[in-house]
Amino acid sequence: MLAIERRQKIVDIIQEQKKVLVQELAIDFSVTEETIRRDLEKLEDQGVLKRTYGGAIVNEGTNVDMPLDMREVINKEGKMKIAEKVSEEIKDGDTLMLDSSSTAFYVAKCLKKNKRNVTIITNSFKVLMELQEVKEINLILAGGTFRATSKSFVGKWAENIIKNYYVNKAIICCKGMDINRGVMDSNEQEAEIKKLMSKCSSKVLLVVDKVKFNKSSFVKIMDFKEVDYIYTDEEVSEEWINVFKSNKVNLIIY
Repeated sequence: MLAIERRQKIVDIIQEQKKVLVQELAIDFSVTEETIRRDLEKLEDQGVLKRTYGGAIVNEGTNVDMPLDMREVINKEGKMKIAEKVSEEIKDGDTLMLDSSSTAFYVAKCLKKNKRNVTIITNSFKVLMELQEVKEINLILAGGTFRATSKSFVGKWAENIIKNYYVNKAIICCKGMDINRGVMDSNEQEAEIKKLMSKCSSKVLLVVDKVKFNKSSFVKIMDFKEVDYIYTDEEVSEEWINVFKSNKVNLIIY
């Protein structure tokens, strides 16, 4: 197993279990404890976890801004399921806004298969690269200041471009959803882009995999009443169902 594959699996484990032990990981992956320590050091540098004596715990900081390449591998299967379901709701001729989230990127991958005359406005460099050669998709890049960690464009230039358009659907993600605080993100500039995308759209589609529930982050994007549809990959608690019902949010589980 390559080092990057092993680290991806460690990320999955710590996101699920909230902590890991060096000794157990070394046995599970059939490598030395020193190798695992190097993996954990690398993941700590990326903001995924905090090392502790004999292991590590998940980094729950509200302003943790994990690199996009790392976010893409967390619950990849769940995100792909969500993306496939969302892409089915996109009609030929639709106009869309896609943010720079990893789930939105998977939506873009699904859209390239069989959609015609779809216009996409995005601040995501990876969405641009994914769809640049698809003739049936019209791309508008909301360019601005480039953020290397998220492979996205932010700032006033990007915001002003978004303000010029009004679309059928905005497909956005978040870093966390708190029952009392609403939809949240870890970066203020990214949150501002998401806010504008939602305001410039007839319908807001929030795409959130299981790890986003009951998780606060640094800055609020919107209240639940501003969301039209929530797409997720697992059943949610009765408490969450009641929150969505009271805010007239359509919950779609795939």
